[in-house]
Amino acid sequence: MKTGRVAAMAMAGLLVASACAGPRNTLGTAASVCFRALPGAKDAVHRKGTLVGVRRVDTDSLQRRIPHDPTLATLPDRPLCVFAFKGAFQPGDVPLAKNRSQGRYAIVALTSQHPTVVAAFVLSRLPTRFRHLR
Repeated sequence: MKTGRVAAMAMAGLLVASACAGPRNTLGTAASVCFRALPGAKDAVHRKGTLVGVRRVDTDSLQRRIPHDPTLATLPDRPLCVFAFKGAFQPGDVPLAKNRSQGRYAIVALTSQHPTVVAAFVLSRLPTRFRHLR
């Protein structure tokens, strides 16, 4: 009788432990919601370059980091998913980039709900940190 109770308790313990370690659909970062926007970001750069990272940034914060872009000034303040790609980008490689310049990085900003590209840039350096997400 005792072994039956011990076995039942052990089984209950295993079930509880496995529930805590179950699969997740997020990465546990603020940018997790952005990964469903990745296909749109890749399309915006015509699948050129290598993904450096993604950040979830509000419109006002992105405008402070890229201050001379009129596109951002017209957008309401809301969370954006901002993707960075590294490559040798030439003018015209990112059609949605209004700055039409060359650079090492393409930055693409999409809305987080119903991902839609709202801005794109080609820059020589990153406007914010992308590699280590918190």
